Amino acid sequence: MKPSYKNNLIILFILLCFGCLHAMAGNPKFYYRIIAEATPTGYGKVYATDVETPPTDDQYKDVKGTQINSVDVQEQVHAATVTAYLYAKPEDGYMFTHWSRVNNSGEEEIFSWSKYTTDIFTTGGEGPTANSTPDNARIANFRAHFAKKGLVYPVSSDEALGTVMIDIPDNKTGDEVTLTAQADILTGKFLGWRYENSSTLITDNPYSVKVNSSTEGSYTAVFESKETATKGIYCFIRNRTTNRTLGVTGNAKDSITINDRQFKHSLMLVPKGNFRSHNIPATIIKITGEPTNAGGLKGVEMIAQGVSTETLSGSRFRLEKAHDGAYWIFGNSNGFSAYIKDFGRDKRTIEYIGNVISPTLANRLVEEKESQWYLEVIDEDNIDENYFGAMPDANCTKKGKYYTTMYTAFPYKCMDGVRAYTVNKITESGMPNLKRIENGIVPAYTAVVLECKSTVTKENRLLPLSEDVDPIPGKNMLKGEIWLDDRSEDEANYRTLFDPSYMRILGNDAKFSNINLTDPVSGKVLTYIANNTCYLDLSGEENIPDVLDFTTTGNVLKGDVDGNGLINVTDVTVAINYILNKPVTTFIFENADVKEDQVINMSDVSAIINIILQK
Repeated sequence: MKPSYKNNLIILFILLCFGCLHAMAGNPKFYYRIIAEATPTGYGKVYATDVETPPTDDQYKDVKGTQINSVDVQEQVHAATVTAYLYAKPEDGYMFTHWSRVNNSGEEEIFSWSKYTTDIFTTGGEGPTANSTPDNARIANFRAHFAKKGLVYPVSSDEALGTVMIDIPDNKTGDEVTLTAQADILTGKFLGWRYENSSTLITDNPYSVKVNSSTEGSYTAVFESKETATKGIYCFIRNRTTNRTLGVTGNAKDSITINDRQFKHSLMLVPKGNFRSHNIPATIIKITGEPTNAGGLKGVEMIAQGVSTETLSGSRFRLEKAHDGAYWIFGNSNGFSAYIKDFGRDKRTIEYIGNVISPTLANRLVEEKESQWYLEVIDEDNIDENYFGAMPDANCTKKGKYYTTMYTAFPYKCMDGVRAYTVNKITESGMPNLKRIENGIVPAYTAVVLECKSTVTKENRLLPLSEDVDPIPGKNMLKGEIWLDDRSEDEANYRTLFDPSYMRILGNDAKFSNINLTDPVSGKVLTYIANNTCYLDLSGEENIPDVLDFTTTGNVLKGDVDGNGLINVTDVTVAINYILNKPVTTFIFENADVKEDQVINMSDVSAIINIILQK
C-alpha cells in the first residue's frame, strides 16, 4: 500500500473521526432506567444492567430495575445511546423462550431468543441541547418469557455460539414438536443434535420429534466456534432499510465534522441490484473480534482490501445485536457513540461500478433502521446466497471459456470449475504463457487471469479464506490494482497510469492489448489501470507487439473432479452435487467434463464411475 493512503483512510471505519466531534465544551446529562421482569412469575429470574458484567446467582430477581442513571455527552448533542445487558435464568423444570421489548402502551415486540442479550436505546430531552432530568428519565422495559419444560426439550451446547427453540415447550406424549437451532452468525456453526448421551449427531435443522417414551429427554444443539477472534469471518454488510452494501472506495482528504459526518470518499454503499454487487472485492469485509456475553463482538477490527482499523488507528469498536438479525456498528469516546448510518446522500458514479451512496455517522438512533446492518457471512454454508465471484466480459471468450483478471487483498479458493493462472513468461512466439494454479487457491495480493465457464457471477464463485496462504512460487508478470475512487485530484499517488510502452491489459477480445479498458458505465477509455483488475508488466521484455494472444498450461485429469490427483467415489459425489446445484468446495469443470461436451450431467458421472472401475 502506498504511504499516501495512511493519513486519510484512518477515518475509513469511524474510529478516529470522533476526534472532530470532541472539540466541543459542556456536558449535558441524560437520565435513564433499565427494567426487566420475568413472566410467568416463578418460572425464572432476570438481571438487567448497563455494564457488561455477568451477574452472580444471587443477583437474579423476578423484577430487576437499575437505579436512575445518567450519561454525559458532548454539547449540541441532543441524544445519547445506552446499551442494556439482559440475562435470564430459568428455574428447575422450566425453560427460557425469548426476550421481548415493552413499549409505552404495554405492547410487546420479540427481539431475542438468547438468554443473554443486549438492546440499545436512545435517551434525550426536548430540543437540540436540552438535558433530560431524573423525573423524565427514559425507561427501557424488557420482559423475559419462560415456559414449563416438556418431555422433549432443547439445550444449547454453548449459549455464546447458538440458541435453541421449540414450538411446544410444555409438550406431552403424542405431540409432534419441532426443534430449531440458530447458530450465532458471528461466532458459531451448527453441527447437529445430540439426543441424551448419544454420540450420534442428527444434522436435520429444524428437527421434528414425535414425543413418546423412546424419544423423550434432552436434545442438545452442538455448536462449534468460528474462532472469530483469530480467524475472522468474511461478509457483506448490508443496510436493513435500503439494502445497500457497504464497501471501500479509496482515500479521502476531507475530514468529517459535526455538521457534515459523511464518508464522502472512503466508504461507499452499493445498491443491491447493482450488476457488480457480488464481484467487487471492495465489498468483501473481514471482521475479527472477541465475543461478548450477549451475541455481539467487542474489540472489533474490520479489514477491507487490506485496510485495517487496528493497523491504521490503533483503535477498535463494537458490534451489538439490533433487531431481526441486524447489528449496530459503532464506536465510543467520552460518552459519545457514533453509528454508521445510511442517510442516502452524496450520490455519485464510480468507474466500473456505477452509482454509489456515501454512508454517514449518527448518534441519535430512535429505532432508526438506517443505522442497522445485516451481516451476510460468506462461507461454505452460505455461499449459494452470499457469494463472491468473477464476471468476465461476454466478448472475452476463447474455446468456449471466458476470461477476466482479478486482484484481491484476501486469499480465496476457486469454485465452479474456475481456473486461476499467473503469467510466468513470454513464449518464443511472443505470447504470454498462463500457468495454472493447480490447487485453485489464490493467495492474497496475487494478480491472476481467471478462466470461467460463463459470464454469470454466481456460476464463477470464489470463496474467501480465513487462513493465510503461501505465495505462488516462481515469476508472475501480472500486476494488480485495488483502489476505486478519489477526489483528491492527486490520482498519480494512488493509481497506476497506463503506459502503452510496457503495459498490456486483457481486452474484451481475449488478448493482451496496448489499448486501455473502456468503462462500461461511462463509456470512457480509462487513463489509469481500472480498479480490481490486472495488467501485464513487460518492462523487461524486448520487441513487444501491440497485441498478444495467450497460451495456457495445466494438467487435465479426467474424472478428478475435486482436483486432489485421485479419482474415486468422492469425485462422483462432488459431480452429482454440482449437477443438483448443491454446495461444492473444489470443482474442476474440465476434469468433470469427461464427455467433453461443455455440459456436466449424468453421462459424465457414469464415465467417472467407469474410470474408477477401469472400464
